[in-house]
Parts: sequence; structure tokens; C-alpha cells
Amino acid sequence: MSITEELAHLISVAEFSSLPPEAVEAAKVVILDGLAVTLAGSTEPAARIVAEYTREMGGAPHCTVFGQGLKTSPVMAAFANGVAGHVLDYEVMWYPPTHATSPTLPGILALAEKHQASGRDIITALVTGFEVQGRIRVASAGVEPRGFHPPGLVGVMGSAAAGAVMLRLTPEQTRMALGLAASRAGTVSANTGTMTKSTHCGNAGRMGLEAALLAAKGFTANPDVFEHRNGYVAVLFGEGFDLPAVTRDFGNPYRMVDPGIAIKKHPSQYGTHRGIDAALELRQTHGIDPAKIRSVHIETPVMQYVDRPSPSTGLDGKFSFQYTVASALWDGQITMDTFTERMLHRPGPQSLLAKTRLTMDPNIPTDFDQMWIIVTVVTEDGAEYSVRCDRPRGIWGNPLSREERLAKVRQCAARVLSEDGIEEMIDSVEDLDDAIGQDVLELVGLLSRAPSSST
Repeated sequence: MSITEELAHLISVAEFSSLPPEAVEAAKVVILDGLAVTLAGSTEPAARIVAEYTREMGGAPHCTVFGQGLKTSPVMAAFANGVAGHVLDYEVMWYPPTHATSPTLPGILALAEKHQASGRDIITALVTGFEVQGRIRVASAGVEPRGFHPPGLVGVMGSAAAGAVMLRLTPEQTRMALGLAASRAGTVSANTGTMTKSTHCGNAGRMGLEAALLAAKGFTANPDVFEHRNGYVAVLFGEGFDLPAVTRDFGNPYRMVDPGIAIKKHPSQYGTHRGIDAALELRQTHGIDPAKIRSVHIETPVMQYVDRPSPSTGLDGKFSFQYTVASALWDGQITMDTFTERMLHRPGPQSLLAKTRLTMDPNIPTDFDQMWIIVTVVTEDGAEYSVRCDRPRGIWGNPLSREERLAKVRQCAARVLSEDGIEEMIDSVEDLDDAIGQDVLELVGLLSRAPSSST
């Protein structure tokens, strides 16, 4: 049996009854965080542009574009909601690194809405779609970076897998869906820090879902797309890819459980979180007045794409060690508004940026599980303070409490929903494993509200 065939079989036999309770609970945490972040993202310029584009393109009005008062086809809803889910760079992070929610959850919910699927169907599809992405990331961990953004490579396969579960595809149909999805993989990391980055996730969700829908109708593809000499692995990853790891220990345990997920505390690139937390600790512990800082020194791993001393846009600032540390020191917090154009160009953070020096140390691991960052501040009176952050709160193994998670959910969802609507969403998702089709429709209906109805 080929790896492609084995993977297709594992996907096609996925059942809620086989999921351990820990995976079910993790899935509900991911779904709640994902919905809240998507609602917040729906108010961002990139998401509004995509929603306008989606409206102009038309499409059978079966599926909701969250926060926009719009319905469209399943694939366009997956695209629009995937963009909104990723544009803030606030969604769940994973290990090895990828964003697994925005390529999968929107397509799952689109099919759930169209076919009135149950909450258990949604959870099963999400866990399976996550597992496929996770196993591919493990298999590719030894491969040198090639300038791709991971969700564009593995998200499309996770979306196809999730769609296969929702559509109850046969093993052979699932095999075709994987083969077709492989031809839709790809991204260019040069677009990190622009609106286009969010389309990496939205397009992965759209293309993976389309692959599953076409496979359901009998569309064909190479049946062994992982193994083929010009297939998914050879073309996109090359030497060093551990092919057997794609199916090895699949679901035993589920990677959503072990090592687990990271709930982002800050809406920025995950490598910046250690610098942010170190800066916040410095300010809080030592009562530092940011206006009296003489110099700031940040020691990081070698991560060239996060070395942005003068970000030109808010999106650019999400990938700047320097701006995120300067903002944390100046404001004592990082919020979604930190990365607006108005906040970026304020004199205070800009003055700290001019005083900030960055050193990239090759002895510090770049691995998100092992890296650390040191922030050192010297004040005008000559006092020097330094903090090293090894593991930010929310990372796998150092989780946020339920109340901390819900504080983020409420803050994000408040951009669109009323307080009552937010609590209704929380209750619905936390009881999702008992939800029938009508319950799911009511949840999606709640999320459909246009920005004009926000509070």
C-alpha cells in the first residue's frame, strides 16, 4: 500500500466515536478561537476587499461569509473566511509551525451549513484536517526552507482531507482529492507582511475544498501523488522528506493533543511573542518609563524575515522584532490596534525604534519550541535591565487558562457581535459535540452579522 493510499484510507475511516476526549476538547478550543479571530479579521481592509470581490463574483448563496451579511458558494466562503481568519496573524499556532485553522475550519463550516451537518461532523473533520497537516509538517521537518509559507503547502492537503470527511468520500475518492489538492499547493513568502499573506490560507482552504468536491463527482488525479517522482513531495520538498512519517502514528496521539496547540496572546508573527513578553515583563517589573529609555537591544535567533527596523505598514509591523518590542515597551500592551497605520506612525514607538538595536545570534535555535529572545533596556540614568523569554504563555505545554482564552475570544468577537451574541457563540461551541444540524445553522447565522450590526 502506498503512503497516499494509506493516508486516504485513514482519512476516509475517521469517526467521532474514535476520537479521544482530549482531541474533542482541543478541537472546540480551536474552533472557538478560530471563529472569534475570523470575526475580528472580517473588519480588516483585506477581508473587506475579499468580501467585496466575493459579492461581485456571485455564486449560489448557500454559505455564510462571517461578519459580512453575505452568502456565497462553499469554495468562495472558504476563501473569504480563510482570509479573514488569518489576516490578523492571530490564529492558533502549531508545531512544527503552520497555521492549520484558517485553511480548514472555513470549508468545514461551509459544508456544514449547506448540508446541515452535526457538531460531531465538524469536530471530526477538523481533527482529521489538522492531523494531516501536522503529519506532513513532521515529515518535512528535515527539509531546508524553500521560500514557501507552510499553510500554502500543507493547508490545502488538510482542507482536502477535512472536505473528504465532511462529504464522506470513499478511500478512492479521497485519494483523488489528495492528488488534485497537491496541484494547488504553493505560496511565496516574499508576500509576508502584505495582504497577500492572508490569501495563502484562504486559497488553501478554497482549493482543498474544491478538490474534495470535484473528487466526489468522479474527478481523477494521480493516485500516488506523494510518491510520484514529480509529485507533491519531490516537487515541493525534495530530499530530506520523511515519507513514512505522513501516516506513522496517525492519530496516536493526535498532534492537536500532543504536542498540542499555541493560542496566540498577541496578533503578530509567533517569533515576536517572546520579545513582546520580555518587553512587557521589563516594563511591569521595573516600572520603566518608556520616554526615558536611552537604548533597547534585542537578541534573537537568525530570522531574517522578522528583522524589520522600519516597517512601512501595520501588516509589516507584525513581522518586526523591533516594532513589536518598541510598542510593548511604549504602551504596556499589544492589541489588534497596535498594527494600524495610525498606531505604527506615532512619535513614541518611532522614537524607540530609532534607539533599538537587533542582534541575531546563530547559537540561538530558530525552532519555535526551543528558541529564546533577550530584551535589554538602558535608561537615561544608566540603569540596565534585561529579561530573557524562553516560553511565552499560550505555547504548547504552557497553556492559557480558560478565562484567559475567553478574554481573547470576547475581545475579538466584540468587533462584530453584541455581548449576548458573544456568550451565545461561546456556549454553542463549548457544547458543539452535542449540536445537531439546526444548532449548527443557528451558530452560523449568529456569525453572519454584517459590520453595521456590531457594537
